[in-house]
Amino acid sequence: MALLQSFFLFGVIIAIAAGGTVIAFTSAPPFTTIHHQRRTLSSSEPLYQSGPDKGGGAAIATPKTKTVTTTVQKQKQKNDQKSKAKPSEPDQLGDFEDAPMYRLFLLGDESYEQEHVVTRVHEIIENISEDEAARIYKSAYQTGEAFIAKFPKEIAETYAEQLTRSDPIIYADVRDDEDKKR
Repeated sequence: MALLQSFFLFGVIIAIAAGGTVIAFTSAPPFTTIHHQRRTLSSSEPLYQSGPDKGGGAAIATPKTKTVTTTVQKQKQKNDQKSKAKPSEPDQLGDFEDAPMYRLFLLGDESYEQEHVVTRVHEIIENISEDEAARIYKSAYQTGEAFIAKFPKEIAETYAEQLTRSDPIIYADVRDDEDKKR
């Protein structure tokens, strides 16, 4: 059996066999030591230095390419291509129909207190003065019902619901405006 001695010299493993034959391997040893040099900066020394002779370290890369910027201006086109619609004519979006209107009525009841009904009608329904609310109350008391005003369906139903939620209750009715025209 041959005796093998190994030596590490400058990154080369040299093995000498028992017979005096020298065998060299150029692979790196399994454990290498890397030394890093630590450098501290003083407050007067810039953190990033640029240029080839500024001492190394991190630097902002400045490419040595020439940048050419060209501006292209579009010429104004002549107004030969006029739009088909004239500015004085509005776009025809179609005919709009008015929202169907509904009539709101106050239904008369002998248990009403005039002050309560007048106050609630004035508070709930927009653009009704206290004098107008008093006139509506008197008409409902005498004839059994009184016309208050015409509104779109949702608004008329909201007013009628608010009146019926009053305590004590005030009866109101919503009717289609077409019912009167027949």
